[in-house]
Amino acid sequence: MTKFGIFLLLLLFLVPAATAATISISPDAIESGDTVTVNVNDLPDGAAFSLGIRGEFAATPGETFAFTARDLTLPFALTSGEVNAYTKGTNWTELAAELPDGSSGSIRQNADRNDELWISQPRNLPAGTLSLVTLRGEANATSIIADLTVLGTKQGPNDGTISFAIEGVDQGTATVTVFVDGSQALSRAIAIGSSSPTPTATATATSSPGSSGGNGGNGGSTGPTPGSAPVTSADGKASLTGADIAGAGLLKIAAQGTAPTGWSLSGNAYAVTPANRAFDPAATLSFRLPAAGTTATIARYEDGAWTAVPSRIEGDRITTPVARGGPYVLLVAASAPEPTATTVTTSTPATTSTTTSAETTPTAAPVAPLLPVIAFTILMLGWKRRG
Repeated sequence: MTKFGIFLLLLLFLVPAATAATISISPDAIESGDTVTVNVNDLPDGAAFSLGIRGEFAATPGETFAFTARDLTLPFALTSGEVNAYTKGTNWTELAAELPDGSSGSIRQNADRNDELWISQPRNLPAGTLSLVTLRGEANATSIIADLTVLGTKQGPNDGTISFAIEGVDQGTATVTVFVDGSQALSRAIAIGSSSPTPTATATATSSPGSSGGNGGNGGSTGPTPGSAPVTSADGKASLTGADIAGAGLLKIAAQGTAPTGWSLSGNAYAVTPANRAFDPAATLSFRLPAAGTTATIARYEDGAWTAVPSRIEGDRITTPVARGGPYVLLVAASAPEPTATTVTTSTPATTSTTTSAETTPTAAPVAPLLPVIAFTILMLGWKRRG
């Protein structure tokens, strides 16, 4: 074999094959009862897949509401899956579903003092049609956010169409967001009713500047700016606050990839959606710590790798400033390094108090991803010397 042939063979081994799934969502606007389609192409088995459907609509306090995805058809199965639901502006909410295997179930919860609630159920979803998935409840505000997310590991055909009809809302917005392997594939806001605002669609690459899109919220250690509504993930473990977060959301997704050296991934990742929106001023992303005294930091997923970002631990939460959307995850120390103690002193005319918080410093990115390139360079130098 010639040197050139060996060179090409090495390239085949050193450069990983990258087949990107393509997603399209239609239409731009619907009436109640109309069907939304999500076309999926080139989605390999084993890919982490998340589908989020968020409804935002007006309500009358004291009256019941229903936000329904009828005949939700999945062309492939989702193993190791979850069904997550979130509502804001309710006294209570019930999640009811009829599954393709003929089983059905429902769960009802009362909202917390912020009129929010979270429902999370582990569930493998077979390919087929869920004839009904409904979030219904009693309104406690003039506007409701109802968020439904299904996620899991894809198994089945690489190409297919997800479809569902949205019912129960005559006027409002439905935002449909798809994540594949931790990166946003597409997010589209679909107007419900003829007088709804014109929607937008956002397709993103992992390197595009950030954005947001989907839930209402719970404060973290940093309170919301007056006039802005905080944003909370469907399981209540992550929240986003700030002055420029209108329309933002947090979508729970499967954490992909390898943590930086010295850290390990803690639970699921959370995507600030859509991924093409910047925050000015920066928003504050907050995670609930798994236990008191945990050494932790927050990381952002970009270009196929998690990179730790400056984070601050305050009480039972950890926060970081967020200038753009995209996936974030909580990292915990694999071998706990000593955190840097920061003393913050606050005073009033009457009293002075001192509190201590821990600020974590990100570790350097591992060199493991560069090893194939280094090996290739050494081999080329050896060939050059022989020549």
